[in-house]
Amino acid sequence: MPRYNAVMMNDRRHARSLAMQALCQAEVLREAFLNQLVEFLKDESPPDQVERYAKKLATESWEHLEQIDQHIQAASENWKVARMAPVDRNILRVAMCELLHHPETPPSVVIDEAVELGKLYGTAESGAFINGVLDAAYKALSSVGSTTEPASTTN
Repeated sequence: MPRYNAVMMNDRRHARSLAMQALCQAEVLREAFLNQLVEFLKDESPPDQVERYAKKLATESWEHLEQIDQHIQAASENWKVARMAPVDRNILRVAMCELLHHPETPPSVVIDEAVELGKLYGTAESGAFINGVLDAAYKALSSVGSTTEPASTTN
């Protein structure tokens, strides 16, 4: 398991930010998303390791979108995923992708980083909202042994 240091966290935060932005574009581009992803990342000119991780997160989030959204929905009281602010929704998707598919990243890091991105890109309430949803989602995952299926679904 890699050791998390300040440089890695900054690189990962940058990658998460790019993945979130790419997913916001994906909501508009739909099927053309993967074709545009490489160009979007090249335009941003991130370091190679940031570009690789951003591409991985964006691609995995998009490929597992239904599963990820089910987990978010199950953890979201009184909120439908489609009605969430696009930035919040896509920060949650990137974080949920990491919780589900990247066990090498400590869940506390995933949640903290998502909250920080929410504060940076979202509204005044985004950080608390993202924290609440991800905390509930992580607890649900933990209670069922980190399965890739949501513990329960609402609506």
